[in-house]
Amino acid sequence: MTSGVAKILPSLALTLLLAASCIGGAKRLGLSYSPIPGAKLDRGTVQLVINDARPSKSIVGPEALRRDLFKGSQNGLVDFTVKLPTGETVSRSSLTVEAAVFEAVKERLRLQGVTAQTGVSGAKARVTVNIADLVIDVQGSDLSSHVRLEAVMDRPGLELVTRTWAEADSSKMKLIGDMGGSESVSEALTLAVNRLDFSSLDRFQQ
Repeated sequence: MTSGVAKILPSLALTLLLAASCIGGAKRLGLSYSPIPGAKLDRGTVQLVINDARPSKSIVGPEALRRDLFKGSQNGLVDFTVKLPTGETVSRSSLTVEAAVFEAVKERLRLQGVTAQTGVSGAKARVTVNIADLVIDVQGSDLSSHVRLEAVMDRPGLELVTRTWAEADSSKMKLIGDMGGSESVSEALTLAVNRLDFSSLDRFQQ
């Protein structure tokens, strides 16, 4: 009896492992962003533009694609949640990477006292965030994410132009299938957005 159970357990474990991998692979990556407010800025409104400058527009890196991981996000869509300092969360489904970054930067600016919008009406400056890199891939047996952002602040008609760069990496052990991918990308995204320095917006007058 004991011998029979011992023979069944490895097979059962393998079946559960494969099932979990398949279920996880069908889901979209669930990115989350936890803003750190930073220093308060002069209140005002800015136009926020997101530019995806990545050579490859895929959030899934080449090795992860080769292993057919993150199937639900291979089309470029993710689910996104903002985790506010109050404990509240705001979630949206099926966003592009650009839309997710827009929501993250918008929330960071809001907590610093600045309102971000897509239009130019009433905006004292334009904030263009270039996504230089935002990807999750596999390195050995670990999941690894890298995010690199550039924010350019200007206003058409003025010579004043300021820039800020930020990047971050995050690695997680790949336990079952592609589980852990959401945590890896979320950590890198949160670190990168929170490292952007928007203090030069105070040099622009409303």
